Amino acid sequence: MKQIMIAFFCFSVLFAGAQTAKIKDIKVGTVIKLDVNTQGQTYPLTLTTSSVTADELVFSFDLMGSMSGKFINGKGNFEKGIRFNWDQPFASEERTVPDDQTLLVISRTVLKELKTNKKSAFNDQTLLLKDLPTGQELSIGGTQIDVVYAESEDGGTKYWILNNDAYPVILKLSGNPAGIDVELKDFK
Repeated sequence: MKQIMIAFFCFSVLFAGAQTAKIKDIKVGTVIKLDVNTQGQTYPLTLTTSSVTADELVFSFDLMGSMSGKFINGKGNFEKGIRFNWDQPFASEERTVPDDQTLLVISRTVLKELKTNKKSAFNDQTLLLKDLPTGQELSIGGTQIDVVYAESEDGGTKYWILNNDAYPVILKLSGNPAGIDVELKDFK
């Protein structure tokens, strides 16, 4: 009987640990599928991590299955990025943007400020760290994704950011003043 109780306890601990595991890693080959919503239209965007270093994150992108290229976030973008680059991509592009802009990520500096000070400036807004509203969790295949949730001061713009200090990828964005929202469809 004692062995059965020990086995049950071990199984319970393992099961509880499995239930609380959350996705938060980015590595070469990570695939993130998003829907990009703009002007009443939805466009599927697939990002595949093609390079990950301490100073760079490169996504190979496929937009609508007909346009591909690369988005490159470098060290300057991760340190100094204070706004998104929403320029329309074009075929075979390898986009690198000025240090004050980011491509589908927020800067590490902004994420650190959000976590430390509960607020930060980004994309011409003051973002406030908030508790993730019940029912607004992001999950793929039954596994929850570890996100940091923030809202603009007026509550009109909402950000779901991968809780990864090195690679804070935007997984969902709604109410974007630029008129371009994104919604996570898959993460593997």
